[in-house]
Amino acid sequence: MAEKNVDFVLFKDSTQNHADTDTNTKHVDFSKKELVFDAVAHEHEKNPFDATVTLYEQYILITAEIAEKLSINGLPVDAARACTNKSIMRTLFANAPRKISPQFQVVESESDLKAFANTHSFPLILKPANLAKSLLVTRNNTVEELLRTYKKMLEKIEPVYQKYAPHNERIVLVEEFLEGSIHSVDAFVDGKGNPTVLPHIVDYQTGYDIGYDDNFHYSRILPSKLSSDTQKDFIETAEIAIKSLGMKNCAAHVEIIVTEDGPRVVEIGARNGGYRERMHKLAQGIDIYDNLFLAITDSTLDIAAKKDEPCAVLELFPKKTGVFSHVENEESLRSLPSLNYISIKYKPGDIAGKSADGYKAACVICLHNEDAKQFENDLEFVNSQVFVVTQS
Repeated sequence: MAEKNVDFVLFKDSTQNHADTDTNTKHVDFSKKELVFDAVAHEHEKNPFDATVTLYEQYILITAEIAEKLSINGLPVDAARACTNKSIMRTLFANAPRKISPQFQVVESESDLKAFANTHSFPLILKPANLAKSLLVTRNNTVEELLRTYKKMLEKIEPVYQKYAPHNERIVLVEEFLEGSIHSVDAFVDGKGNPTVLPHIVDYQTGYDIGYDDNFHYSRILPSKLSSDTQKDFIETAEIAIKSLGMKNCAAHVEIIVTEDGPRVVEIGARNGGYRERMHKLAQGIDIYDNLFLAITDSTLDIAAKKDEPCAVLELFPKKTGVFSHVENEESLRSLPSLNYISIKYKPGDIAGKSADGYKAACVICLHNEDAKQFENDLEFVNSQVFVVTQS
């Protein structure tokens, strides 16, 4: 915002131990809504805001509530609730003009799990309704495994929510497993609820795809290898899903699995997807955050691609939770011509683990190269030679 000369005030959550002295930054305890509303209203009186926005999942609802209280542009509260609670989201998807999502049920007991399992085929997905980054999401192949995983989830769910989404209600879902490849696309929604979907679909690989017993997103790759017809259907499905939730003045990140019966929506976030600002800037020369500010203020978007180059972001997890040791072949990785960015999140001796156990990625890598052949060679090196090592 500073680079774009946007007049703004940034409200940071004081419970997250942020420590900066930027004059545009105000620190407030987001666990106490009234304190947040008072702080924002005080600034609004001095210099009225046009819109409100957040980049983080856990603040989507309160950001929408701020917009409603101040009568300024922002995501509607009902849409915010739907975007942050997959139970509400799935219910609204069921009212779409055609099937776009899997069947599901809220789980409050083992009996709920058994009842759903009796009427649906395995595998089944067990997941929290309102956490991001595939935290605690598992695929289960039998009733026994489903019950065992549910018990394990209940043991971990409170500390994981406390760390990543302390203000969210603890809700668990069981749903149909969708067989197919997973992809995502970003969009921007104007004040009338009209979505503009980027014509640049991102292809994913999951942990399961690369042989891990874990449901994290391993790789995000541009450009997509889907056929042009499938991409058209994919984008139409994303538009239907966004309209089903009543989203306005916001970004949207739509995850979809392409099944034999057509695209099925996994979820929608009322924000841009992880790493998208980096990926689309490198691959197409599109400024994601600039378009976000344009969308929330009902201005004309600028999404024309200036180039078409390959880009990938990979999140590395260990196969087993344990003491972090190192990233295998890190030195060679750092010398790759396509390496754009690397961040190792743990120090030797820290505990690193599976996404299903509530941990986030141990290492994040971004690759980009205008030379497609070099990019493919470097991506193959990462896929085959780079992994996270933990010790028991």
